[in-house]
Amino acid sequence: VRKALNMAVDREAFLGTLVPEGALLATAVYPPPTLGWNPDVKVWPFDPEGAKKLLEEAKADGVAVDTPITLIARTDNFPNVTEIMEAIQQQLQDVGFKVELKFFEVAEFEKQYSKPYPEGRGPTLVTAMHDNSKGDPSFSMFFKYASEGRQSAISDPKVDDLIARASAATGDERANLWKELQAYLHDDVVADVLLFHMVGFSRVAERLDWKPTMATNSMLPLSDIAFK
Repeated sequence: VRKALNMAVDREAFLGTLVPEGALLATAVYPPPTLGWNPDVKVWPFDPEGAKKLLEEAKADGVAVDTPITLIARTDNFPNVTEIMEAIQQQLQDVGFKVELKFFEVAEFEKQYSKPYPEGRGPTLVTAMHDNSKGDPSFSMFFKYASEGRQSAISDPKVDDLIARASAATGDERANLWKELQAYLHDDVVADVLLFHMVGFSRVAERLDWKPTMATNSMLPLSDIAFK
């Protein structure tokens, strides 16, 4: 079912339309410059017929694939969020999912997004943005995927083990463990429907000697900025 969710979304169709043309399609919750980012992990293909087939197989195995899914988003979370979420809702419905879209203001959204999660909730997809400017996946991986992570929706012993070992490792061993975890989460657990690394825009005065990076949206490294 999680694979079907991913295959139902036409990520490419958003680029240059509702999402800036320079956005990158995501295969991890952190961007490519981060330590341990795995270039061998590939974006899920847009394959609505394949998604329908997976749902049929799941139904034959006794999965209640017609159970409504609540798609949750935060009001004004990012540009065009309403139009993007409505489009994703339609794409999911086109392959056979029943999807109800709900928007929440910040305070109410946090209750849906972080533990303790609401009791008695059914199948839920929470749309969120995550920013990790530290250059290492440790914060993101624990927060989002560890059994004790505050915004984790999974509990997987292999994931917990890889997070613990990668967090304690250094050098190439650390990078390789993060790469292994990225691939496992994306290809095997299918923990998310990952979408985009969004574009950030910066204006730099001609007098300054500095080039913005992916980290610029969340931090301004004054020690790196100089006058020409």
